[in-house]
Amino acid sequence: MDYILRKESAITGEKTYEVLASYDFPLFCGCTDEKVEEDIIARCEFGIFQSGSIELLKLIPLDILYKNGHNAGAVGALWQKHHEEFANFLMSFKPRFVLEIGGGHGKLAKECLKLDEGLEYTIIEPNSSAKDERINYIDGFFEKEALEGGKFDLIAHSHTFEHIYEPNKFLNECAQILGGGG
Repeated sequence: MDYILRKESAITGEKTYEVLASYDFPLFCGCTDEKVEEDIIARCEFGIFQSGSIELLKLIPLDILYKNGHNAGAVGALWQKHHEEFANFLMSFKPRFVLEIGGGHGKLAKECLKLDEGLEYTIIEPNSSAKDERINYIDGFFEKEALEGGKFDLIAHSHTFEHIYEPNKFLNECAQILGGGG
């Protein structure tokens, strides 16, 4: 596999680190019908930078990592309660145009739309499942260019930020497409 090698801290820009741990693991950790011999085995390598930031050093290309979707938060009463409460929080800001990054299963969107049927809701996700006609979908990974011309007054990403390879760039690009006061 051709890893994306992190040569500096994604948070601080530091270049000096010490490898903390390095081990192999199956890329897909879940139930599958596929043969164990067909598992993709990846090398997990964590480094610690002088600032104390612990980060992955070998990043798996996103098209491989999310080939089959992620679906975290899709099943269970606790997750349902999370989506309901998070939707209530988001909708307390009275948004009109919402962008959700990484909302593949659409549960948060559906909870928000229960609270405001006139809401314009867009999800950007590489593997959206169970698409809903009330939601605009952009199939792909978050890239500012894919959203040119679109202004949103609220951007949500639930349990997504920890998956972002370049967090500073991600936040800067969110700020650029977020409408004033959003």
